[in-house]
Amino acid sequence: MVNYNRFQRLVELLNQKELDAVFLAPSSDLKYVTGLDFHPDSRLKGALITKEGKSFFLCPSLLRADVKRIEDDIPVLEWSDDDWFQNTFKQGLHCVGLTNSSRIAFTRGIEACDMIEAVKGLDIECVNGFSLLAPMRSIKNKKELELMRKASSMNDKMMEAVSAYIRPGIYESDIVRFVMNFHESHGGSPRIPGVSTGPNSGKAHYARDNNRVVQERDIVMVDSGGWYDGYSHDMTRTFFVGTPTDEQRKIYEIVLEAQLAAEEKVQIGAIPRDIDSAARDIIMKHGYGEAFNHRLGHGIGMDGYEAPYISQGNDFPLVEGNCFSIEPGIYDEGTFGVRIEDLMMLTESGKEIITLFPKKLIIL
Repeated sequence: MVNYNRFQRLVELLNQKELDAVFLAPSSDLKYVTGLDFHPDSRLKGALITKEGKSFFLCPSLLRADVKRIEDDIPVLEWSDDDWFQNTFKQGLHCVGLTNSSRIAFTRGIEACDMIEAVKGLDIECVNGFSLLAPMRSIKNKKELELMRKASSMNDKMMEAVSAYIRPGIYESDIVRFVMNFHESHGGSPRIPGVSTGPNSGKAHYARDNNRVVQERDIVMVDSGGWYDGYSHDMTRTFFVGTPTDEQRKIYEIVLEAQLAAEEKVQIGAIPRDIDSAARDIIMKHGYGEAFNHRLGHGIGMDGYEAPYISQGNDFPLVEGNCFSIEPGIYDEGTFGVRIEDLMMLTESGKEIITLFPKKLIIL
């Protein structure tokens, strides 16, 4: 069912951006507005919405039954494999009044070749719509925030379970399977978790060969993300198998200090660049600035990565409804690394950390 409020806000956004229309291809953007959850494939599909609020849904015949629930809100134009989609798309443009030169934004989920074919021979300017809906989607309503809390609470339970499972002699791949099985058995849809041990943890995003065996006195970094009821969770914890070395303990405490400083800085109206600096300055003060080689955080919602980004390049103030990660790290490739990641949200009551699994140094 089409979300009328989101539909109308998108129409307002099109007028603000001086766009004639947007084509919502299969992606979380399409799901956000229409409720339809399609994945990109060889048959082009999606909703076109104009700045006047007119619309149509371009639908392959094969999927006609899957869009029946929106046809009272958005006219469905069907195309067959014999005719392909170009003529039907042009027919749709005519029906919504886009007959002259037009600026149409295309979101994620459409292949470049399909976009080129769709507008071939037409006086249409194609606009990058990748982040068009970001201002809307970055502000979660109360229902969305509650879904985020629920998803994170399941990740808390998973992290407790995996901390009891990790031990010397198992493979990184065993931990990967444990994390995924936990979420799947509890109704979630996990992404492949980042699991790195020992020297592999020295890469911020380890390439996931996952064939290393956990050893005594290893560091084990577990980055778990995924979805429950369509909304994301994400958390990283760094565990110690046996007593950490003095250097490992020192690095962990620096990362924790940096994270706490950044979380303290978070509030409605705060500038993401300043929050990033709060963590980065501490890590630099201790002489590890070059070893913190990524932004501090990312927004999260229906996607695991979305606005707002907590980085040096973001000067837009945070607002109520934002949800994002705070995840400083220090990495020494070939030796070890430490990252601690929490999720935070801004509500009418202020800031809230929704990842509640302990982040004190944990020795397994």
